[in-house]
Amino acid sequence: MASATYTQVYSLTNTGNGTFGIAIGATDLTGTGSATVTETSNSPDNSLTSNEVFSYTGTIIPGTTLTYFGNAHFLTSGGPDIGFVATDGNGNYYLFSNSQNIAPGTTTVSANTTEPEPICFYPGTLIRIPDGELPVEALRSGDLVLTADGKAVPVRWIGRQTVSTLFTDKLRVLPIRVRAGALGENLPTRDLLVSPAHALLVDGVLVQAGALVNGTSVIREQDVPATFTYFHIEVAEHTLVLAEGAPAETFVDNVHRERFDNWNEYVALAGDTAPISEMDLPRAISHRQVPVSIRRRLEGRAAALFGALNAAA
Repeated sequence: MASATYTQVYSLTNTGNGTFGIAIGATDLTGTGSATVTETSNSPDNSLTSNEVFSYTGTIIPGTTLTYFGNAHFLTSGGPDIGFVATDGNGNYYLFSNSQNIAPGTTTVSANTTEPEPICFYPGTLIRIPDGELPVEALRSGDLVLTADGKAVPVRWIGRQTVSTLFTDKLRVLPIRVRAGALGENLPTRDLLVSPAHALLVDGVLVQAGALVNGTSVIREQDVPATFTYFHIEVAEHTLVLAEGAPAETFVDNVHRERFDNWNEYVALAGDTAPISEMDLPRAISHRQVPVSIRRRLEGRAAALFGALNAAA
């Protein structure tokens, strides 16, 4: 059974529409210890989804179970998840968190049962720059990166998004490994790892990496830490940079910057900027949306490079 430990648990007041307040005088219900959350499902998968029941240790209501309601973040400032909200089914709600920045009486949190997917590069991904390549995590605001059409453009911001693989949807957060040569000759030049919703340009179509999974040349990576950080690149426009030699999209304003750990850095750096419009290219989000011609070509490459496709994928 998978489990995770949280250092703070607060009782919440349901203010409606998925928002909750922490009452003045609210105390940490874990006391001086912590609360350990454990899946109770007959088929544990290290994730909690809407209405899933779990058990815990702590001093909230000893001996009872709670039900997951949704991941939580500060309502007033957005930002990354600070934990999750659960309910006992009797109108009582609780916040499980490891955040040290919670102030009872002044804090309102929002809980979403459907979280936006991270759209980022996995650490270590090499990004083409005018005089070589740099790991994405080494890039800084003002650095020049090369676009797929050969232009050198300055980085406006590098967004960081911390992801936990415990009690979250694996299909949403685990990186996709696009093996070297999977998309074409030397495309990518070495294995490329991106989040499932990150799009790569394939035959004129922005194809999200999760839609390319075939079990051989493109796979869902399992060997990752329990917690890791994705990195995203923002430039002035939605464009394509070269990640391990493959054209991959930069940040586009269909994902709120507030979901990144360091969104405050962006505000200090750039202030209010106009929304970034998406490139005028077709986008395939799911496997069935990938054009048949692309699927067949990539299947042929997979068969040639890695053997027959896994029929169960």
